[in-house]
Amino acid sequence: MKIYSFPTFNLSKVLLTAEELNLEYDFILFDISKSEHKSAEHLARHPLGKVPALELDGRYFFESNSICRLLAEKNGNKLYSDDLYERAQINQWMDLMSQHLGRWMAVLFFQEALKPNLFGGQADQTQIDEANGFLDQQLPVLEKALQNNAFIINDSLTIADIIAFSYCQTHNYSSLSFDNYPHIMQWFENIQTRPSYAQAMANFPQGSIIPG
Repeated sequence: MKIYSFPTFNLSKVLLTAEELNLEYDFILFDISKSEHKSAEHLARHPLGKVPALELDGRYFFESNSICRLLAEKNGNKLYSDDLYERAQINQWMDLMSQHLGRWMAVLFFQEALKPNLFGGQADQTQIDEANGFLDQQLPVLEKALQNNAFIINDSLTIADIIAFSYCQTHNYSSLSFDNYPHIMQWFENIQTRPSYAQAMANFPQGSIIPG
């Protein structure tokens, strides 16, 4: 199994899933400054030239959430579920994070971290304000889900937690704070202390989700 990427929170999803499942993999780190992710070779893996991409059993797969689900299903539904309705709960949280909370976290991450540090641009305050407005509405939903459980669905880690955590990682690089969300903070810290986290982050230069 091979994982192709440069540093990004989407890579965190895949590496954390692989480490939690105790999977062996080769990690191929792209140099974004050389546009290695836009090569003809990589376009065969991901038609948009994005990352991460997975090579498994002679096939290529893309989109980080789908890769996480594939790895979980291939390994006996670990981090997922054999129960139809519990899988539906996991799926809905994966979608909620990607389309709502994670979307706005990504806006802050891009505007406040990537744009000035990687692209030499200035942050767009209008987009920052819009993102913060939606996060003020949506973060309480995640906080409530974690009030009575160690993890989002119940007391067992699932790929929903891994995906949500990876988006939440971006708060270390933006103005987003979880100070008013004690259950989110506890959940985040608990995942960050798991052995899988250190093992996954060892693949990131300087341990940063921002490309060098």
